[in-house]
Amino acid sequence: MMASCKKDKQEADYNANKQELKRLTDSITQVYAQAPEGRDIGQYPKQARADLKQAVDMAASVNNGQFTQQEVNNAYASLRRAISAFNARQIAEVASQNLIAKWLFNGNAQDATANHNDGILMSGIIGTEGNHTDGGTLPVLTTDRFGQDNRAYELSNGAYIEVPYKTALNPDMLSISMWIKPKEQFGDNYIMSLNRWNGFKFQLQADNFLFMTLKTPAATFDKDSNPGKMVTGEWHHAVVTVGNGAITFYVDGVQVKTESLAGTAAKLAAPVNLAIGQQLPKDQFNFTDTSNPNYFYSGSYFKGALDDIRYYNKVLSTTEVTSIYNNEKPD
Repeated sequence: MMASCKKDKQEADYNANKQELKRLTDSITQVYAQAPEGRDIGQYPKQARADLKQAVDMAASVNNGQFTQQEVNNAYASLRRAISAFNARQIAEVASQNLIAKWLFNGNAQDATANHNDGILMSGIIGTEGNHTDGGTLPVLTTDRFGQDNRAYELSNGAYIEVPYKTALNPDMLSISMWIKPKEQFGDNYIMSLNRWNGFKFQLQADNFLFMTLKTPAATFDKDSNPGKMVTGEWHHAVVTVGNGAITFYVDGVQVKTESLAGTAAKLAAPVNLAIGQQLPKDQFNFTDTSNPNYFYSGSYFKGALDDIRYYNKVLSTTEVTSIYNNEKPD
C-alpha cells in the first residue's frame, strides 16, 4: 500500500494591497522633509526626526518588498504610531500663561517673553566685609551645553545680570528652571535672588547642593536638595518649585527632594531689582551699618555658566518639569 504525499504547509500569499501604506508613507515623508529640527518652540529634537526617518524607511522597505497582507497592515499601524509619537515631541512652551520671564541667553540677556523683563549686564561687588571692591567684570557669552558659541553666560568675579523690578517678579508662588555649570564649589554661589533672605534666594552650597531660602509671613524657610547635587564642570538642569505647602527640587528631570512650607512668598516692602548671579544689585549694598538689612557681609555670587532660565508664577508639576528637561537636554 502506497501512502500519498500531501503539502501540509500553505505558501504565503504576497499579493498584498499596499495602496494605503504607500499613501501614508508618501505623506509622512513630506512631513519629515518639512519638519524643522532644533530646540526652539515649534521645532523637533534631532532624535525625534531620526526616529521618524527610521519608521518611514521601514515602511518603504515593505512597500518595495514581498510581504503578506498582515505584514503590510502591521507596517501601516506601526507608521501611524510613529507619526503620533513624532507629533507629540514637537517642542511647545510649558505653562506659557504662567511665564514671568524666559532668559535664553542667545547672544543677549533679553526676556524672550512678551513681558520684557530684560536683563542688564553688570559688574558686581566681591571681597570681604572689611575689604570689598567692584569686580569690574561683566557676564561673558560662552558655549552652551550643545557646544554652540555665544548661547550661555559665564559669570565670574562678581559679574551678574540685573532685571528691573516689577511686582510680577514677586509672585505668591514660583518655579525656577535653568541649566547650571558650576566652575567651582563655593558656599555662597548665589544663582538668583530677590532681596536675599528678605525675599528669596536660590543658590548652591559648598557641596553643590541646591539651596532655597524663602521668606513668608509665617517664617523664613531654608531648604536644600540633598541628595541631588550639581557636578562641578558639568551642565545640569535644576528646578525649584515653591508653593502649595512645599519647596521641591529637581535635578536633571528627576525630583530629588520636597520639604514642607507654610504660607506664600512675602511681598517686598520696597522695590529691589532681581539679581541673576548675585545676592543683591550692587547699588543696594550698605557697607557701614551692620543693622541694615542690606549690609555687605561678604561676596556671594555665582561662579560658572548659566543658561535657559525660566521663571514662573506657579508650582510646576512633575510632568511639566520632565517636559522642560526632555525639550532642553542634549541628545
